[in-house]
Amino acid sequence: MDRKNIFLGLTVLALGYLSFLMVQPFIGYVLGAVIMAFVLYPVHKNLRNMIDERASAFSLVVLAVFLAFIPFLILIGAVLEDAQNLKDGLDDTESINVTEIERNIEEFTGVSVNLNELLEESVSRFTNSVLGGASAILRTVTHLLIGSMLMLFLMYYIIKDGEKFVAWLKNVLPVDIGIQESYYEKLSGTTWAVIKGHVLVAVIQGLVGGVGLFVAGVPNYIFWTFIMILLSFIPVVGAFIIWMPAAFYLLFTGNITMGVFLAVYGLAVVSMIDNFVRPLAVDRSADLHPAAIIIGVLGGLFVFGAVGLFVGPIVIGAFKSIITVVSQEELS
Repeated sequence: MDRKNIFLGLTVLALGYLSFLMVQPFIGYVLGAVIMAFVLYPVHKNLRNMIDERASAFSLVVLAVFLAFIPFLILIGAVLEDAQNLKDGLDDTESINVTEIERNIEEFTGVSVNLNELLEESVSRFTNSVLGGASAILRTVTHLLIGSMLMLFLMYYIIKDGEKFVAWLKNVLPVDIGIQESYYEKLSGTTWAVIKGHVLVAVIQGLVGGVGLFVAGVPNYIFWTFIMILLSFIPVVGAFIIWMPAAFYLLFTGNITMGVFLAVYGLAVVSMIDNFVRPLAVDRSADLHPAAIIIGVLGGLFVFGAVGLFVGPIVIGAFKSIITVVSQEELS
């Protein structure tokens, strides 16, 4: 390799690394924009035949703001309010019938517990590790505002110029066009399967579980419903972590009827969504094993942040798709 090629190679690596450093703080928002644009692009293909493509892309971004972003912000506001009520309830342990719960636990299990001590420790950890100080909250809000604006900006251009970018990739990548086409087709199928199945199933399961909490009279049910939606992204585990302890809470506080109802409802309705709907909607259509989805969800969460819940399984599916395409090409 001559010095010219070495120089060009090092320049590409250096500039690529610097570009990554600039994108890395907002990688979650960038990936979120890609996913949203991917979902909205089929609508754009039809809409641009009736109006200008720029107007079409802008209209879809506005639509996303009103149908997704604003409802999400309202939901987050309700969740934060419910979380604050929960924290206030934990701070004021007198509002919880701790003595009765402790007596019932000892009666059923024979184990004596000090719930006041546990609650105080939980409040302390919650305040220190989750809420943080005023400066931490200000940094989070600022980052969220900048990231959201960046996400909307990128959505517009990805929707409008996505086809041009894919065409550019096909020209610059040193891979046969046929292989690229096969890979893009498999990747598109996997992505749609994860979005329609994995994401929708999690939302449905969390909301169905939330209905059970509401009917059973579990306090702060909005907050716990939101937590169940997040946990439902994880196959097998899912909403069980929330509704089952809630059922025991009702039983130990003397509300036997609602406790039994919530336990039966969780087993018969909420769990059935995870056991039957998820395999049909995700695993077969995406051809991804539940273990791969778990790795994608948890690993994506650590690497990409909250958007990793969606992106992680897609990345695993993309890796599987490219291995499949390459192996099929070698056999042909």
